[in-house]
This record gives sequence, structure tokens and C-alpha cells, in this order.
Amino acid sequence: MKSDVKAIRKTDATSVFGGRTRLRGIILASTGSAGSVTLQDGNSVTQFQVDVPAGDVFSYNLAEDGILFEGGITISAISNATATIILDK
Repeated sequence: MKSDVKAIRKTDATSVFGGRTRLRGIILASTGSAGSVTLQDGNSVTQFQVDVPAGDVFSYNLAEDGILFEGGITISAISNATATIILDK
């Protein structure tokens, strides 16, 4: 089933979305040196963790169903990176 998506840009550890949703993709940009981003669901379970190479910008397009996040998406850790989270709205 296809649905509408929205993009949310974040630079710090904070809530991204408060309800049940699916991660459809992510765009990551280094802000200088190498960094990392960790996404957790509403139960504080790490669902997605990625390293961000120094000086790089890249995107992940996830499989058709994406990654299910029960109870919302939170960036629990982010360092030296900007993340644009693409999710179901």
C-alpha cells in the first residue's frame, strides 16, 4: 500500500514524529568530521543506526514497506550530522 510521505530535518537528538509510522528513507549530511545517527521507536528500541562519513552527503531509500516504528520516531543520538527523515504522514 502506498501512502503520502513527509520530510523532517533534524540536527539534534529529539522527537521526529509522535505516532506509529514507517521510515521510508533518510538523507544524511556530514557537518565536518565523521558522525553517526541512531533512530529509536517509542519503546526506546534502536531500529536504525548508521555512520556518516566525513564530508559526505548520501541517502538511504528503504524497501517498499520501510521500517515500522511503533509509538513514534526519536533521534536518540546524532553527532556531526544533519538528518532528513522521510516517513509516512
